[in-house]
Amino acid sequence: MSEELNPKGEPLPFNPEDYSLEEILRPQHSALLVIDMQNDFLGSKGFFATHPDIVGGIGIEPMQAIIPHVQELIRIARQAGVPIIFTKGYEDVKFRTGPGFRRAIKWGEHDGDGSVNSQSGTWGSELHEGIEPQEGDVVVEKHRWSSFDGIDKDGRSLDEILKERGIQTLVIIGVATETCIQSTAQEAFNKDYFVVIPKNSVGSNKPDQHKTVLDRFDFLGDVVDELEIQRAWQNPTTNEPRGSFEI
Repeated sequence: MSEELNPKGEPLPFNPEDYSLEEILRPQHSALLVIDMQNDFLGSKGFFATHPDIVGGIGIEPMQAIIPHVQELIRIARQAGVPIIFTKGYEDVKFRTGPGFRRAIKWGEHDGDGSVNSQSGTWGSELHEGIEPQEGDVVVEKHRWSSFDGIDKDGRSLDEILKERGIQTLVIIGVATETCIQSTAQEAFNKDYFVVIPKNSVGSNKPDQHKTVLDRFDFLGDVVDELEIQRAWQNPTTNEPRGSFEI
């Protein structure tokens, strides 16, 4: 947040309205981050659906259930002129020698030969039908849980992309809650972005961990109903910058 100063160079008095959810969600400084809505996680023939003994959890139905909510928020963001950033997660060579591989083996999520994540260039790595990027959208490819570890086709990090556009608030949706959503949201908070998570637009095949993450993150950011985001982005009074958020 840019800090307004009086003529003496002193900070102006704190204004609670500058931190309201409506103000944080102004389209002029918000972006929608759609995380890993890929076939391997959501498709009936994807890795998660066909390897339940390795992946664990209760099946992909809870993740599939968020698809219409994700599609609706993408539609609303487009109408409001909110930038949309998609991420696609892949394994890389380093995964098989790093701590992530040991974690996967430890928790029975890897068979030592196959892959728990998408492989670049495969059907499983592609975004699920109906969630395809359009012209003007950004796609970030990543090899770790946090979206801040990825880059776009021009080699820009997510942080660079957001700063170039003057983004101060991230609305984060997608899968999976306890891995890529949590890691990205925590890092966004640490980098001083406001974070809003619509609870019906993030999913996991592990309901207990899903709930734990959302309960915990409500302490750091805002876990809301998607209707609150819809109201903010469709409200004509939010079309002009206001207060210390002015860019």
